[in-house]
Amino acid sequence: MLDLACSARGSGSVFVALLSAENNMTANGDYQKMDDAPVGPLPPPFALSKLNDDKEGLLKGLTDSEVAELVKKYGLNEVPEHKEPLWKMFLKQFTGPMQIMIECAALLCFLIHNWPDFTIIMILLLTNGTLGFFEEMNAQASVDALKAGLEKKMPVKRNGKFDSIPVLQVVPGDVLFMRGGDIVPADCYWMEGDPCQVDEAALTGESLPVKVPRKDDDGKPFSGRQMWSGSILKVGECQAVVSHTGVNTMIGEAAKAIQEAGGKDIGVFEGKIIEAAQVLILITVLVVTFLFNFMFFIQSVPITEVLEMSLSLVIASVPVALPMVMKVTLSIGAKELADEGGIVTHLTALEEIASMKVLCSDKTGTLTTAQMTVYYDDTAKPYSGYTREQVLEFASLASNDANKDDPIDSAVLRAYAKMKGASSVDAAVEKRQKDFTLDKDGFMGFNPIVKRTCAAVTASDGTKWFCAKGMVDVILKTNADDEGKQWTVENYDAMSKEAHKADADLGISGFKTLGVAVSKNGGPMQFAGILPIMDPPRHDTKETIRKIKESQVAVKMITGDHHNIGKELARQIDLGTDIRTPDCLQPPGDARDLIVLQADGFAKVKPLDKHEVVSVLQDKGLVVGMTGDGVNDAPALAKAQIGIAVHGATDAAKSAGDIVLTRDGLSPIYTAIQISRRIFKRLKSYVIYRICITVQVVFFLAALAIFYNLRFKALYIILLALFHDLQIVTIAYDHQIAGLKPETPTVLGLLLQSYSMGMLMFAQTMLLVSCGHYFLSDKYADGYFASVGATSAGTEMDKYMETTIFLQISNSSAILIFSARTVSFFFTSMPAWQLTFSTALGQILINIWCLWAPSGLVDKLEPMDVALVWLYDIAWLLFLDVVKMFAGRIWDKYKPASIDRNPALAARDRNSRRLSNNLRPSYMLAQVGGQEVDNKLSQLPPGQRNSVRLSRNSRQFKK
Repeated sequence: MLDLACSARGSGSVFVALLSAENNMTANGDYQKMDDAPVGPLPPPFALSKLNDDKEGLLKGLTDSEVAELVKKYGLNEVPEHKEPLWKMFLKQFTGPMQIMIECAALLCFLIHNWPDFTIIMILLLTNGTLGFFEEMNAQASVDALKAGLEKKMPVKRNGKFDSIPVLQVVPGDVLFMRGGDIVPADCYWMEGDPCQVDEAALTGESLPVKVPRKDDDGKPFSGRQMWSGSILKVGECQAVVSHTGVNTMIGEAAKAIQEAGGKDIGVFEGKIIEAAQVLILITVLVVTFLFNFMFFIQSVPITEVLEMSLSLVIASVPVALPMVMKVTLSIGAKELADEGGIVTHLTALEEIASMKVLCSDKTGTLTTAQMTVYYDDTAKPYSGYTREQVLEFASLASNDANKDDPIDSAVLRAYAKMKGASSVDAAVEKRQKDFTLDKDGFMGFNPIVKRTCAAVTASDGTKWFCAKGMVDVILKTNADDEGKQWTVENYDAMSKEAHKADADLGISGFKTLGVAVSKNGGPMQFAGILPIMDPPRHDTKETIRKIKESQVAVKMITGDHHNIGKELARQIDLGTDIRTPDCLQPPGDARDLIVLQADGFAKVKPLDKHEVVSVLQDKGLVVGMTGDGVNDAPALAKAQIGIAVHGATDAAKSAGDIVLTRDGLSPIYTAIQISRRIFKRLKSYVIYRICITVQVVFFLAALAIFYNLRFKALYIILLALFHDLQIVTIAYDHQIAGLKPETPTVLGLLLQSYSMGMLMFAQTMLLVSCGHYFLSDKYADGYFASVGATSAGTEMDKYMETTIFLQISNSSAILIFSARTVSFFFTSMPAWQLTFSTALGQILINIWCLWAPSGLVDKLEPMDVALVWLYDIAWLLFLDVVKMFAGRIWDKYKPASIDRNPALAARDRNSRRLSNNLRPSYMLAQVGGQEVDNKLSQLPPGQRNSVRLSRNSRQFKK
């Protein structure tokens, strides 16, 4: 159960369907159902037109009987919570493709009473399942942050009088009494009372409170009276009638959107790994089926020996340690990211970031400081002979230093303290009090009617000053209808024209403005100047965006703030100034999609718009990251492959996100990109390594049975498979350099690289089998001729020869990881000491086994044979490196487009090297292929074609 009146930071959510429903309102405010309209929330139990026509009737409230009926229809004011039982969550860890194959291998061990192998496999299976279970429990705990811990109550009018009622029991039609500081518990409409200031920062991202009631938006009757669930009433008292509760509120719609988006159970790369492993297992099953029939029906090998051979092949093909390797690798990466300011709530996000092509960033608190700043430099506009410093001082006198929560007053006082070189605002105010004394009852605070603050002060020299600050229009000439002091500034006509021009210019540049006027010794009011105000970019935003772009990840700003403000911020941080408004997102089509790809960002967006932008980018086959801090961001965070809740985010945003930042700004995201790409390389190294040795062993066993009528001891195969899997877990600690561009894993690419190297290693082993007697000791030669001369089918290989081949396969498999982990020669990249140590320790033990094990287990090898096998394997490793590098270049050059999830992505990858370092989101056009862009443009009507505004500079690739 989710209490809809959560904490001030964590309450509220994105109201998705209601936004669409609002577009379908009739003139009187009723809902109108359209055939192609998305399903909206249940309408309130009254026509919106009654807000005017039957105001008195609505304000009477509800009776107990009416409440009971409404509860039956609408339910409680809650979002029902679905939690998966722990037992089901635990069992789910054993139903994946890898787990099922491991279980089959364990079953086979059980059937032939191979208890040691059965024990080892079950330990690995249970260990993997337990790790996955605890990982999922931690993820569930992050979602539980959505729940409210305390029951909240509010005055609700029932049976003609106000009673304190739990917000859980509020129903549509209830009349609420709210005062400053209350959290709005449900979507409602202001009915009567004071003009209120409502903080919707967590819903829209707007840092300043909005006035309710206010003028209705065009085409949206009564929108000026709306108060959204989760917003905070900052100033005023009012009565409001509830329109929507529970799942039909903004919080409810957000919860539904998050549930529909679903969790990211499997990452992009993990999915590719599973597909590659499934292909590998399928091929192995075919080989096992063939060998089973060949050995049992043609060679007449006993069924127990055939089953044992089948078991060894199955174990060799199944990457038993893969789930553990992935969990350990991702967990280590998550710890590394935590040290850099990012908490991972879904480990798969660390895979996804390596493939991320677009980062959609919120503005407030992510790109900016989330703190309004007054500019008193050359941007400020002084008039009437005053200086910028004087204008700021006058504004500080008209600011309430006791009201530190007010964003404007606190911004003015911070700027004043900075100008005076004071250590703090309090120190600056204390120093100012020596020069100016506030007259008795001399301060007049802000309210929504007068829209200004004023102060009457006396300077130390006896001069009387009256200072005022507020909206430029109001400071130039007050409204005669308000109750405050009235004035018209001196030389009003000329001053008004000049001030309005400056105000408009600053607005175009993205500034909010603050007008300042003063009167000296009771003289006429003089317009002193205009102070620009803006939420400035963080000190590291510009540099971080440059680094992210150099990583070939496009950055788009998505904000609910004003268009000009977003555009100016984008200019300051070198993001690009093609900032669009939500109007361009409709109607859906090719023109809309191209605009989304081209734009540097979007301003004045609603929650549904954020979700739409992410959807369009994903439909183009792009992996999308989304940052946000408010409840309004939660559905988009859940929709994106990588949801990132920034520092100070609401609980809803944290629960929807895959990564929660504990430091301000985008720099932890850049760090996450680097860490993720290193993780990608580690996992890719393991996959290539594991498939290679599987191909080597499986085809070797098949060739041995078919061409030599020999079989290899199953114990050796099991030891090779399990021993090397446990050895290679240390790949999680390996040193890797992050790639220069997003990684796009493909099954075909993984299989071709792995199978080509695996077949060469198979040839390496078969060459030793057939030619080893030419350069190894006489013991090997005797064993070789004794084995190949055997007449009975399925004969076990000579023990000395078998031990030699076991050592060769073990050595070549172990040192293969040093080749698989780099695209160049294995000696050009230093591995982590953990990987080197585990590999060396494992091979030392195996070599000791082969040299000095009891004769009942193996035939002890001659030291010279061990040395020659090592030289043989190292020589082949160098040869494999040469083939690997040559094949890699051929693959990069001729990689077919059809292997990607979106065919156009291959064109993007081939041309990514030609992009300039100063990557603009026009790079996104290249990501969907240049020819596709040109073809789609040619099909558009001229008007839409012009609206896309593609220039040659937007297509930085060769045709």
